Amino acid sequence: MDNNKQNFLANYFSAFGVLKDCKKSFWLTNLIQFCEGLGYFTMIHVFTIYLTRYCGFTDGNSTFWVGMFTLFLSMFVLAVGSICDIIGLKRTYTIGFSVLISGRLMLGFSNDIGERLLGLSQSQSVYVIYAGICLMAFGTAFMSPCISTSIRRFTTLRARPTGFNFYYLFMNIAAILAGVAFVDPLRTVFGDTIGLKWIINIGTCFFVVGYIITRFIDEDAYAVPEERMTKAQMSNRRPLQLLGEVVRERPFQKLLLFLLLTLGVRLVFTLQFLVMPHYYTRTIGDDFGLGTIQAINPTIIVLGLIAIIPVLNRFKTVDLMIYGMSISAFSLVFMAVPAEWYLLVPGINTMGQAYFIAIVTQIVVFAFGELLFSPRFSEFVARAAPKDKVASYMSLSGLPMFIAKPFNGVIGGLLVSYLCYDGIAAKMDAGHIGFWQSPEFMWFIYLFMAIVSPISIYMMRGVFVTADDNMGESNESNESNESDESDESDESDEKGKSTTA
Repeated sequence: MDNNKQNFLANYFSAFGVLKDCKKSFWLTNLIQFCEGLGYFTMIHVFTIYLTRYCGFTDGNSTFWVGMFTLFLSMFVLAVGSICDIIGLKRTYTIGFSVLISGRLMLGFSNDIGERLLGLSQSQSVYVIYAGICLMAFGTAFMSPCISTSIRRFTTLRARPTGFNFYYLFMNIAAILAGVAFVDPLRTVFGDTIGLKWIINIGTCFFVVGYIITRFIDEDAYAVPEERMTKAQMSNRRPLQLLGEVVRERPFQKLLLFLLLTLGVRLVFTLQFLVMPHYYTRTIGDDFGLGTIQAINPTIIVLGLIAIIPVLNRFKTVDLMIYGMSISAFSLVFMAVPAEWYLLVPGINTMGQAYFIAIVTQIVVFAFGELLFSPRFSEFVARAAPKDKVASYMSLSGLPMFIAKPFNGVIGGLLVSYLCYDGIAAKMDAGHIGFWQSPEFMWFIYLFMAIVSPISIYMMRGVFVTADDNMGESNESNESNESDESDESDESDEKGKSTTA
């Protein structure tokens, strides 16, 4: 029994041991991801509420502009990947962080900039916010393809799956701290309105730290020398030319089909920041611990990744993504069923308690699905990309979100306005709201859209599994060759020592 335990622990930690082959820049990249994550999640947790309560937006306008932010983000991401492949990592980081920090400052100090610095009226100052949102979207667009390219570049073939799991691990640690250490404490100390401004501006400071760390990255430190591109090869290409090459490639066309089929479940991911904040506060109350509840999802992902990273690497990527999408879509069932059903459970006596149980259950189940889907999705795209087009593939993989975010920004705003408006909780407590006029009907609509994705991909599974298997076999072949060469080298050394003796 003791031997079995020792073997289990040895196998478990060996899955993390592959990271010792990674370059120092891999760990710096994860620190950049951590800082960028803190900056991003401190904002996205409260973005719609910030626009409503501090900036004076209506419900429809707040969700619309958060949707526009994500639309611009996805639109810019489609273009910046090719720029990263051509000008290199450090220059791309510089452009991205500079624009991102400028946009965040405009968002956080919109009133000061508009009324005091530019002499605009209060109604005119809203254009400073619009400009800040656009700049934030452009700057943020550089982060994902650049960080994903860095992870691939600084990891060996053997360590790459675990490297992408760690990338997602650091992201979710940042999401936890953003909610627990900043969102809730700052709202408590400074109040719900001024506290929101502090949250936005402290998040900006993390972007500054992230940019400083980028200066220490060695972008030429390829973990796999064969993937190295010379500067001459990179400078001879143009962004539009590179995009044209990518679009014509058969592997990308298969990848694009897969991405479009994930559109339904992608809507569920966008709900976390477009619809959930209003839903939480309007069904339970303004004193609802928004940051704490938002920390449940990343906490489960962090603990789950630490526990099952060695297990995840034993399954095919596409299979895990199908399982993950199915679980994430199913999570909406807990909020789509009538809240009165929860009152049948002993200990649940009020509608507020019923909604709280529904919310927590949905978050927990959704997190398990995301745990299986999201890390492997990034790895799947990076593995499909040729060595000279990683950032281009990663950026173009944002196409489904390019469609999902604005769609959900408009649909989410309408659904919230009609089915989860301010003051609906009192009507529900009084029993004056039926299912077809309740927030549960809103989640039923989203549930129907979400389940389309896993069903569609499962039906076309053969296309993607074939591509995935081929990529895996190619990687395993390369690793095997490297291992054989290493063994031959060791044998040669031993023969040489023997002859000398």
